[in-house]
Amino acid sequence: MHDKIDTLATDMSDIQVNTQFNDFIDFRPLIQSIIKDDKVLIGIADLALATGVSQTQLRYWLEKGYIISGGDPKKKKFSYGTVFRVAIIKHLQDEGFTLAAAVAKADHHSAIVKAFKHLVADRLTGIQETDTATFIDFGSFDPQPDKHLIAKVTDKETHFLVQ
Repeated sequence: MHDKIDTLATDMSDIQVNTQFNDFIDFRPLIQSIIKDDKVLIGIADLALATGVSQTQLRYWLEKGYIISGGDPKKKKFSYGTVFRVAIIKHLQDEGFTLAAAVAKADHHSAIVKAFKHLVADRLTGIQETDTATFIDFGSFDPQPDKHLIAKVTDKETHFLVQ
């Protein structure tokens, strides 16, 4: 395993993490705000188009409290989190679950998505692209605070390294 990390570190030898990752930090509050607060909203027609669930069914789910809308009460607007929630509910119904069971399972999945959003918003400190990979800096590595946890993402796979 250490050989794999060493190889990945060698792959990053041409990257100057401290300076190039810091170029990205100006965008961090924006990304964190979008991820944490779900400030991007879409209308019910776009939600129906994105998920394949009819507007009538979405209004029913809204009335039942299965999904929530934001913004002006007269103009239904939905967060991207709701897009994923609706897609999960629809997928589960397509797999044979009742609406009530699909909503219960979606509640569980929503907690997982919330934890993931929290992770990204709290730990993202930088991103850098090269011709072959994207490197995502998740900040200091807790067991070794003087090192950073970096994800190397390619078209085929993702690897973590400590640098």
